[in-house]
Amino acid sequence: MLYPLKFEPILMPKIWGGQNLKRLYPDADRYDNIGESWLVSAVQGNESVVEGGFLADNTLPELVEVYLNDLVGDGVYKRYGNNFPLLVKIIDAADDLSIQVHPDDEIAGKRHNSFGKHEMWYILDCTEDAFVCAGFNRKMTKKEYLA
Repeated sequence: MLYPLKFEPILMPKIWGGQNLKRLYPDADRYDNIGESWLVSAVQGNESVVEGGFLADNTLPELVEVYLNDLVGDGVYKRYGNNFPLLVKIIDAADDLSIQVHPDDEIAGKRHNSFGKHEMWYILDCTEDAFVCAGFNRKMTKKEYLA
């Protein structure tokens, strides 16, 4: 029988990171700037580890391998098999983030043996002057973009 799972956070220092995540994680003082806290991850080398309960110290990929569709549901398991498809994280950006380009599933699978990176953001808190940019700040031709 599964129970609500809590995972140990994976803290990621970033040059653009801030100090806010240090309030959530007492052991975070070892970092100057924490940009991300990965809450749920099956990314190789940064797999989430269960905190507490009889499943403590098991990684997320290990859980999917054992519990299969009982953990992720029939539809998700049918599509992704033993590969957990989500990365859930909290971001604390004290400065501009780097420009990011994310491949779709097909290209990421061919080049990196992983899923593409589709993003959804839910903003928990921000300063009054904060903003999010998506796309370009002016109309751009394909030729300009490829130049």
